[in-house]
Amino acid sequence: MSEIRWEKVERTVNEMGTTITYHLAGTNMYVQSRRRFIPHANGMGSWEHTSYFMLKDGKEITEKWRMADAKEYAERLLRKEET
Repeated sequence: MSEIRWEKVERTVNEMGTTITYHLAGTNMYVQSRRRFIPHANGMGSWEHTSYFMLKDGKEITEKWRMADAKEYAERLLRKEET
């Protein structure tokens, strides 16, 4: 198995929040960090929430609470495909 290397490939900021995309080199797998603004229940202000999505072939495969978990999921999937 070759070296596993993640590359930051894109950062998008808009009124909805910030999305940062990382690519697992040599594969069709990505992890996206998505920071979104969640309105407070009283309608005043918001809080930020970040989720991490693992994507393959442009489709969301899973959502995780930590980036390390999303990357680990992708790496396990890659090792499984290589066997």
